[in-house]
Amino acid sequence: MTKYRSHLQDAHSMNLTNSPARRYSPSLQVEQLISKLAQDETGKRQHYRPIYSLHKWWARRPGTLFRSIILLATHPELRETLLQTDAQGNLKPNAPYFCDYNLNDHIILDPFMGGGTTLVEANRMGARTVGCDLNPVAYWIVRENLKTIDIERLDAYFQQISDTAGAQIRKFYRTRCVHCQGEAETLYAFWIRSVPCLNCGQPILLHKRCLLNEGASRNRPLSPANPATVFCPACLQLFEWGGSAPAQCPHCKNRFDPRDGNYDRGYYRCRCADKPMNLLETLRRGAVLSDMLLALEYWCPTCQARLYKSPDSDDDGRWRQVETLFEEQEPALILPDTPIPVGTSSRRWIQHGYRQYRDLFNKRQLLAFNILIRAIHQIEEPEYRYSFFTVFSNMLEYNNMMTPYNYPHRKLHHLFNYHAMPLTTTPVESHVWGVGEEGTGTFVNCYQRYRRAKLYCLQPFERYKNRAGQVVTHYTQQERVGAILVNDFESLRRTERSALLLCGDSARLDALPDESVDLVITDPPYYDNVHYSELSNFFYVWLARLIRQPCFQSELVPTESEAVVNRGQGKEEADYLRLLTAVFRECHRVLKAEGQLIFTFHHTNPRAWWTVFGAIQQGGFRVVDFFPVQSEYRVNPHIRQKQALDMDLVLICHKQARPYIPLSHTPEDCLQRAEQIIGQYAQNGNRQLLYLHFVGELLRSASCSSGDWTSSQEWFLSALQAFDRLHPNSRSETTEQACQLALFESHEAYHAPR
Repeated sequence: MTKYRSHLQDAHSMNLTNSPARRYSPSLQVEQLISKLAQDETGKRQHYRPIYSLHKWWARRPGTLFRSIILLATHPELRETLLQTDAQGNLKPNAPYFCDYNLNDHIILDPFMGGGTTLVEANRMGARTVGCDLNPVAYWIVRENLKTIDIERLDAYFQQISDTAGAQIRKFYRTRCVHCQGEAETLYAFWIRSVPCLNCGQPILLHKRCLLNEGASRNRPLSPANPATVFCPACLQLFEWGGSAPAQCPHCKNRFDPRDGNYDRGYYRCRCADKPMNLLETLRRGAVLSDMLLALEYWCPTCQARLYKSPDSDDDGRWRQVETLFEEQEPALILPDTPIPVGTSSRRWIQHGYRQYRDLFNKRQLLAFNILIRAIHQIEEPEYRYSFFTVFSNMLEYNNMMTPYNYPHRKLHHLFNYHAMPLTTTPVESHVWGVGEEGTGTFVNCYQRYRRAKLYCLQPFERYKNRAGQVVTHYTQQERVGAILVNDFESLRRTERSALLLCGDSARLDALPDESVDLVITDPPYYDNVHYSELSNFFYVWLARLIRQPCFQSELVPTESEAVVNRGQGKEEADYLRLLTAVFRECHRVLKAEGQLIFTFHHTNPRAWWTVFGAIQQGGFRVVDFFPVQSEYRVNPHIRQKQALDMDLVLICHKQARPYIPLSHTPEDCLQRAEQIIGQYAQNGNRQLLYLHFVGELLRSASCSSGDWTSSQEWFLSALQAFDRLHPNSRSETTEQACQLALFESHEAYHAPR
């Protein structure tokens, strides 16, 4: 096993922590290679690091990034050699990044453990880990990530569930093929919502388009040879359309454009009025949304095809049976009848009449869920029972009545596709259990995700693309993911590969002694970007009814100490600063004198950056180094078609008591230092990269200022505005616009500046 000597053993020999000759960030070449690896992983996370598809978490940072952060912190001698390329631009598989490591003499803390990336990557390399999060869903996900299980036993229990629950659930989705009249199974049920018109009271169908897909084949353009399936807005019958507008319904002869609907951006149209009417105003006056089954997409084993149909009398009768069965069983069912709390994002659901979490599911879904729950409760071994409740929880994101549909690709989006709570007027209901390999987000599909995650834990790997675009897989020889979960710090200290997981306020880490951890590596909440408690309540209200753990005792996820700006919950910037500062102060207490606090952050609002910097200073730290890294996939819906920062800035902080060399804080000198790092690479479309280095230099100089000058928010904001004056270029790339910061504009090999 490769074991490099750690700088932590030599830290006391360092005199100046911020010497111009001493940098803690990677070289520019390594920085760019980390970015490329991270972007590739984010684009296909379930293939590059399956462990992070075990359960949904928001704004999860790439494992490649955090492996790099940990290795650079523990082995600073690798800052120029961590990743290397050959003459053809391919990554070298024998570079230090791909070696096996044993960090069993390190204790690494993540006070905002979220989805567990820091802990998983550190555990994989043998470190002892401590993780804390206020959110019980985060605690549970990390626990499931790190626990060890036997795959054969897991498979045996899945077969047990399949034989009981699977067989029962599939009966709910039977239908008949319109072509061969044989028995088939519904893959997706297409629903459409309606509301009584504010003026005339007639039911109005709320749809943005009349398309069920954009062609049978997603790889071919819409044409008569690859027709789309559409519904007629007059008679609601289905037919195929070759793309020539307008379409004419063969059933009622109605002519219309399938790309149009009568609802958009909160307004609907009715023949009784000349102008569109506001849906929310209609609901405020007492109207209620109704759901109607519009169409079925099904799998016919005889035809061996995915086909569409309008619901027939048998389908209507089957739905009436579901409603009757639900009414009979409702008193005994486990249902999330918790009221939806008011928040920035959840307000949308409440305004449209969805008051309790159970309102987000239809009766067939709730019946199927309870069949699964009863089958999982039959598993005697608690850890395997917990595994399947985790699978069940992960499945909920795809099995609800708010899930939007990906029309071109003929599959479901997941509910939180935009880190928010969407409201769709054309929900698509998936087969809860699943039909073979077809469908998205079914119980079978989510079980396979869980299983692949645990197989990855047994033999982790790294993946990257070579110059030819081929994905190369490099397996580690001795690393693995799997922790011994302990209950106290002394057990952590005595036990190799152990993990101490805490669910509570990271501002009070009473379980940890002073100066007891070597590194604090984390990914704190990004100001107001993601409202974790609001979003995770969707899972929490189910898990709290299924799992007996102390952290699931409250009605909802605790929010009082959550460090976010959420004006829907009455949380302002000052609250974010106060709460984040309290956590950093506690990190200062438990971090060893020569340890480092390293975290990632990004935001388009300069005030967010200055607020985080305030927390760093008030927490007793100073920024001594930094490096930017690609954090979002180029076509990620969170950043596509909107102004967004798609790069993280990794901030490396030391305790203020450590000696340092003062830096000039003038924007001119900060830019000059950034240009010395970037060199000519800042030209030709990479000005944004220079800007991120400029921001980092501003934060570093503000931390390392001389005693006769104090930084301020006014200085920081004016310095940012000076960038365009000091480095004039195309106005389309100015900092004021905060456009996407893009690396590697071409999809070529891993070339980087040398």
